Amino acid sequence: MSQLCPCGSAMDYSLCCQPYLRGERVAERASQLMRSRYTAFVVHDVDWLIASWHTSCQAVQMRESITAGFASTHWLGLTIFEETPEKNGESFVSFVARYEEKGVPGAIIERSRFLKELGQWYYIDGVRPTFGRNDPCPCGSGKKFKKCCAR
Repeated sequence: MSQLCPCGSAMDYSLCCQPYLRGERVAERASQLMRSRYTAFVVHDVDWLIASWHTSCQAVQMRESITAGFASTHWLGLTIFEETPEKNGESFVSFVARYEEKGVPGAIIERSRFLKELGQWYYIDGVRPTFGRNDPCPCGSGKKFKKCCAR
């Protein structure tokens, strides 16, 4: 039985993010790694999350806190609204990841930095972009930022 990939690509999970999580495919673009990382949060794959972090981040030390977060967080959707072309082994992906934690809705809005080493992309860090209250929400809802993901 097929199922849509949690990353929102509208592709079958087995053809989209699952091969990355299983180590059967390497992401060609930073956005593919971003989608697979979001999916790993949805399906509670802490091993892939740690493996896809750059080694300088020492993500293995976060294993317990990542795993603990799985119990209280329900992921609702991912919207990627910008990806920069690779330049000198670096790319940026801007996204909104919507979730509900203990019944309270929330969103992560981030401009993530990815590094490519030896043909493999890794998540390194991210910053929250600045939006004005009356700017359109980057999630694509058509609402103002203050009435949508800023809440």
